[in-house]
Amino acid sequence: MSFWRKPKKIGVALSGGGARGLAHIGVLEVLENEGIHISAISGTSMGSVVGALYCAGFSIKEMLEFMESNDWKRFIISTNFTLPGLPALNSRRVSKLLYKFLADKTFEDCSKSFCAVAADIVSKKKVFITKGKLSDAIKASIAIPGVFEHVVKDGMILVDGGVIDPVPIDAIRKMGVDFVIGVALNNIDSNEIPNSKTSIFNIINIALSMMEREIETQHFNKADIVIQPKTADFGIFDFKKASEIIEAGRVEARKYINEIKKKLY
Repeated sequence: MSFWRKPKKIGVALSGGGARGLAHIGVLEVLENEGIHISAISGTSMGSVVGALYCAGFSIKEMLEFMESNDWKRFIISTNFTLPGLPALNSRRVSKLLYKFLADKTFEDCSKSFCAVAADIVSKKKVFITKGKLSDAIKASIAIPGVFEHVVKDGMILVDGGVIDPVPIDAIRKMGVDFVIGVALNNIDSNEIPNSKTSIFNIINIALSMMEREIETQHFNKADIVIQPKTADFGIFDFKKASEIIEAGRVEARKYINEIKKKLY
């Protein structure tokens, strides 16, 4: 006699990481190709961008085409990611790009459940955004202080979710899933030794990676599987290397497929 088992509801938590977060596209592509059906996604910072597009119905192919599009390349060239004092200008450019692809789509329009994570600097707590326009949620989740404008909403001042929750496993656990896959970027290069000639941007990369790693490891045991794409060779502003970063996500995800299937089935 055979017994039918209800399929597990799978949730994926996508971390932040700036340009390095594009590795999430590669991870999602591998999971999809292996027949691992995702029911819900939570995303912090760049994870919220990838997660929102995926849940809104954009295929992996469309996201890959987007990364090769002139719209994306013009956006990267024109946006002053590394210049201080221009958060308002950068935010307007982000808004224009998001509207081009998401228009006025809301969470209710998503085919999969989605949650964007931001940090409220008033309450000093993480905020799970699950209602309203997807573009508004993304802008709050990616609001890196000094790079993009903060978002004021319902008495909160929202900034980049990575400040408090680099890999949003708590968020996905609240979305009624049975099995959680966390995707946390491995940005620490043990061979990289900073010195007096190290650039300020390399120092920022290393410092942020150390902070993220410290917070992330405290939450890893809450996930059933944690995939860690090796992205230490890329910086948080290396958007021009999108194809290489996405491939890093594919490479690492393939290593976990057998383990995921074993735990699921």
